[in-house]
Amino acid sequence: MAENITVYCEKCGGVIKSNDDLVVTTQFLSIVPYHDRCFTSQVKGLSTLIVGNVPINGTASNIGTVFAFIIGIIVMFIPELRYIAVVSLISILVRFYSWFKYERHL
Repeated sequence: MAENITVYCEKCGGVIKSNDDLVVTTQFLSIVPYHDRCFTSQVKGLSTLIVGNVPINGTASNIGTVFAFIIGIIVMFIPELRYIAVVSLISILVRFYSWFKYERHL
């Protein structure tokens, strides 16, 4: 049975009602949701260790995740480079966590 979880914007504290209005990004070592307008006005353009400026649920991130998956699979068969396959899994796990924690509830 699916539970109904409300997703709140990290900046304004308002309820995010649709997947189109949701932008998920990193803040320090956390994955946090923003309204699209809050992300655009406050966070976009900042690229620091604390706040990421690329949405995890955006097109660029989805393409990067697919490439990481493909490269991870290919590199797993090269014994000298297997550690890169583990690194590529981080991108996939972050994307899955974003979907599981926020996107699936909208």
